[in-house]
Amino acid sequence: MDIYLRYFIVLIIVLLLTRWLTRKAEPRFSLQQLLLAMAAKIIMGSLYGFVFLRFYGGDDTWFINGDSMNELDKLLNRPAYFFEDVDIFRLVSENGWAGGLAVFQMKMEQALIIKPLAIVNLISGGNYYINVVAFSGISFWGHFWLYQACLAAWPQLKRWLFILIFLYPPTLFWLSGIRSDAWLFFFFGLLIYIYGKWLARGKAGYLMLTILALAGISFIRAPLVAVIIPSLVAWWLVVKKQKPQVKAFVPVHMIAMVIFFLSGLLPSPLNLPEMVAEKQASFFTLEGKTRVSLHRLEPSPASFIKLLPMAADNAFLQPRPWNASGALQLLMVVQNLVLLGLFLTLIARRYPGRALLAPYPMAAVLAYTALLTCLFIGYTIPFPGALVRYRAIPELCLLIWLSLAAGGHKISHYKLINVYKNRGF
Repeated sequence: MDIYLRYFIVLIIVLLLTRWLTRKAEPRFSLQQLLLAMAAKIIMGSLYGFVFLRFYGGDDTWFINGDSMNELDKLLNRPAYFFEDVDIFRLVSENGWAGGLAVFQMKMEQALIIKPLAIVNLISGGNYYINVVAFSGISFWGHFWLYQACLAAWPQLKRWLFILIFLYPPTLFWLSGIRSDAWLFFFFGLLIYIYGKWLARGKAGYLMLTILALAGISFIRAPLVAVIIPSLVAWWLVVKKQKPQVKAFVPVHMIAMVIFFLSGLLPSPLNLPEMVAEKQASFFTLEGKTRVSLHRLEPSPASFIKLLPMAADNAFLQPRPWNASGALQLLMVVQNLVLLGLFLTLIARRYPGRALLAPYPMAAVLAYTALLTCLFIGYTIPFPGALVRYRAIPELCLLIWLSLAAGGHKISHYKLINVYKNRGF
């Protein structure tokens, strides 16, 4: 089958299926929005593959695509063993509970990518750029669910939210390649969207999907679950117990911090400070072209406090413009300047978006999750090239919060952004 015909077939299948699934979305998601969002995803996913093949020798995204062909061979010749590698009972019996669950987590992260692509390979023949089209049909949903959740809170900012969530180039780039980050965003967007639905309506199905989303996040990046659970508890207190946001989010996160450090008295794997220190140590063993100077973290409150300024600097201000190496790091400098500019505007204008954000605890969830995740990354990852990819989701959350907090109701004064002043898309 001609490669262009294969590309066209996969593209049509993805577009028709996604349109059918979003046709009854509330708030409404138009065909024009779908085509623009999917075009942006496919273009950036293709660019991601090209950049890392041309300038970095392939990177994991190409190795993952190659692994999917091995899965296709298994599917065609040994179908009974297609899911053998994620058989949790076998893994636990062979490795014990702790070891088996750790291996299961790793295998599930891989399986979420390569097993769907193995099926797509029946048409694509393993072509990376065709597989990007199919994978965009998965990675699209993280953007979609986060957009729907934000749109329910701020419908007058439909265009602005669409631009940030679907079209902001750095986030779009890092979340469009064939990597597990796209699946992480899939589950994160689902969690934010469906948890809000469960709080509002209390349906058991929404709660089951919330648990599924948390499980999915745990397969790919387990520390994010620990980071976001306190915010979910605070969100529940605000909605169900009518607690003021400050009296919910601040105490809950302070209690979470106490629990975090008290767990240092427990043996591994329950010792959370030790887990973070070991994560940093594992990154220290790796090689990279550009490396930020980070002091070694010890599993003690004093060490975390001492390294806090360095972690914040690493998370939000590295690399410096004069230290940036290559186009991707220069892009990261621009990303940092955008966040810094919004933060300074927020201070200079004395938080004009307070009235816009205050009624919605979801805004606080995005802010707390973004800040804490970035700090965790800042403590553990000394390589800007890796940090920018890990930071993609929290950076988007922070960008949404900062833009609304710094712009306030003034954002909605512009006709291109406020849908009630200029009807249509």
